[in-house]
Amino acid sequence: MEIQRDNPSEGALQNEPFWHLLYRYFWPFAYFRDVTRGVRMERQQNYRHNRAMRVHLPGFVFKWVTLTALCFFFGMTLGSVPAPLALTACFFVTGSWTLVVSVLLLTAWCWLERFPELY
Repeated sequence: MEIQRDNPSEGALQNEPFWHLLYRYFWPFAYFRDVTRGVRMERQQNYRHNRAMRVHLPGFVFKWVTLTALCFFFGMTLGSVPAPLALTACFFVTGSWTLVVSVLLLTAWCWLERFPELY
């Protein structure tokens, strides 16, 4: 006798590769739709979808701010001890990129909170 699952995608999540899970954990842009394409009604529906998904953005902002802080912390720590300069530079460059993503996510969240209807 086979046990029925409540959620059919539950089995698919168990077989999902770790790197794909990590991607979905950190990269929020796959959950949002493009509001610049399609006819007016499609753009409205996509904007409403994005507004509904905005509740998840503060969690993503927190993850990216944490990554930014870790990159700058490790970069400063490696800068105070004898370490390869390229490694220290990698931490600071990566920290700058993660800071840009954090600001972009925070701006998107503020925009979606402030403007209920774009069209």
